[in-house]
Amino acid sequence: ALRGDFQDFGAWRQGVYEVLDLVSSRSEGTVIVPMTVVEPAYFAETVGRLRQRGHDVRHFALLADRATVLGRLGERGLGRAVRVVGGKEASLRRESFAVSKLDLCLERLSAPEFAEHVRTDRISVAQVAEHIAASVGVTLAPNTDGVTRGRLRRAWTGVKHIRWY
Repeated sequence: ALRGDFQDFGAWRQGVYEVLDLVSSRSEGTVIVPMTVVEPAYFAETVGRLRQRGHDVRHFALLADRATVLGRLGERGLGRAVRVVGGKEASLRRESFAVSKLDLCLERLSAPEFAEHVRTDRISVAQVAEHIAASVGVTLAPNTDGVTRGRLRRAWTGVKHIRWY
């Protein structure tokens, strides 16, 4: 079914591998790819093949307790506004695919092959970024956003992720 998990398509995995191989081969800098792959065979097919080609691939699994992840899912897009209008669970109904995969993702990403594990329950996004940067030897530019600008940037990112269909 086309509405299922696109990662089940071999063409998607091959495309991810080819694009990352190309970008990594031509780039002097660090390539960051935010992606959740929890099927060990798919991970080996993409990340494993990139490593076999000699690319320095580091993987970070951002982990949090189930309740924390559910809270974050409820905040995506217009989550707060949807909760006010539709009730506490309304914002999660929009995230039914993510919620249906949550337990499997948390279990699989906790496995050793998906390390390095970063617990994000009690640290900020900036602290997560700093941890990853330190692990790969990258120096981050200073964050010059104030509180208001940071909130506006996160809100705008949320709006950009709204599915308008």
